[in-house]
Amino acid sequence: MGVLGRLRLTPRSRLPDPFETLQLQTRLSRLAEELVRLDSPTDRRFARGHHLTAAMEAYERTLDDACALAGIRVEPGRGPAHRLLAETALHQHGWRW
Repeated sequence: MGVLGRLRLTPRSRLPDPFETLQLQTRLSRLAEELVRLDSPTDRRFARGHHLTAAMEAYERTLDDACALAGIRVEPGRGPAHRLLAETALHQHGWRW
């Protein structure tokens, strides 16, 4: 039995658009790189804290969008524990960024 034969799709569920998936994965990758760069002690950007907060919020919202697209239910929230749960769930569903 093929992969599609094992999927249980309800009338309301469907496979996610691969281009939308790729777009979210690319955005997660860019935001993750931005967070690493902003967290670096060598970054002397003016208002670094503000930029780091904005990038983290964008990353968390993108994680939420990715979880929704993948059909993953993650408890609402913010912070490191929420990010870890969302990232782990996405990786378990084959997402890479």
